[in-house]
Amino acid sequence: MARNSRTDFSGKILQSRRVGDFQLMAVSYAPNQILNRHSHQQAYVSVAFDGAYLEERQTGTWECSAGGTIFHEPGECHSNRFSDFGARLLVLELPPAFLASIADRGIRTDRQYAFTSPVCMHLAGRLARAIQLRDPLSALCAEGLSLELLSEALRPRDSAESKAPDWLGRVGEILRDRYPERITLSELAAEVNVHPVHLARAFRKRYRCCVGDFLRRLRVDAACQQLIKSELTIAQIAAQTGFADQSHLSRVLKRYTGVSPAALRNSRASEPPAR
Repeated sequence: MARNSRTDFSGKILQSRRVGDFQLMAVSYAPNQILNRHSHQQAYVSVAFDGAYLEERQTGTWECSAGGTIFHEPGECHSNRFSDFGARLLVLELPPAFLASIADRGIRTDRQYAFTSPVCMHLAGRLARAIQLRDPLSALCAEGLSLELLSEALRPRDSAESKAPDWLGRVGEILRDRYPERITLSELAAEVNVHPVHLARAFRKRYRCCVGDFLRRLRVDAACQQLIKSELTIAQIAAQTGFADQSHLSRVLKRYTGVSPAALRNSRASEPPAR
């Protein structure tokens, strides 16, 4: 069984920085990329801040979309399959001595935690920006954010929170397959044979957002990928990814990413080279 080193997560490392006790990396994975069963020598926290993927391990399969956060214990075995749009992850790697020090304080580090958290997504986005800077103040900021992220990742949670019903996974598949379409909560509930109220409650408990917000995030991710990789016009991309028109796409994209479609498209020229 292959063991990945800290500098090789089988993806494209966009940025990497050592901050205090932690190694921080922003890693990009290609559309439909598959990572066969493997493990990592060191514990790490991963947060998806763009795209989606499936992680399979002995205890089951976890659908990880935007905000999906996983704490991996050292040597834990898993495989990954990335979506049609790939994914970008923020990785926070923990050295053995640091892991032992927090375990000595009674914090459990011998199990995997997997959940979806807008808090972790927000922290991961700030860390991704912080590791691009090289001044001492940004290093201090990144170290503090890393501790916040680790604290949130290791926070005890109700076991029922991470064990979702099988039909909820099917809802996620439907949304990913049909994200450009108009889908109602009643239609989704009928597809999986549950009451709409039950679906809405279970979905928010698992993903920390409503179905509409989740669907909107899928559309934003798809639009971002097309803006970066395709030559379609912004209006064509808006139509293909479920937005009413170009103006609608511009408003939503600006709210989620802070940049306009044109600015995101222009960023292709400044994308860092692969390492």
